[in-house]
Amino acid sequence: MDIFKILGFCLCALVLLSVLRQYNPGYAVLAALACCMVLLWFVMQALGPVLSFVETLSQFSGFEHLGTVFKAVAIALMAQSVQDLCMEAGQTALAGRVELAGKVAVLLAAMPLFTVLTDTLLALLR
Repeated sequence: MDIFKILGFCLCALVLLSVLRQYNPGYAVLAALACCMVLLWFVMQALGPVLSFVETLSQFSGFEHLGTVFKAVAIALMAQSVQDLCMEAGQTALAGRVELAGKVAVLLAAMPLFTVLTDTLLALLR
């Protein structure tokens, strides 16, 4: 991932959004959404090697739930991004529900880990 491209894009977007917000706040929110989607695309492109590494590490370590941890982190990051967009648009109630949905989704994604942890603790207690 070329961080300088991303930082340059963010600075250009910041200037564009600041000017656009003065003249038409409605379009500024849409432009912010578009900028976030472009940034998400950059990040998703960069995550390919990370996903390959996590898969390889999971295979060699024998800890098959490493992907589950990665999935929970990805859910949290995506929910935070959407929550920030909602806050930017002035929709605080919606942002709160997005945060709640993200937390529930992380808990659901982590359920296999809780199951393994519970089974391990019960085996140790016996």
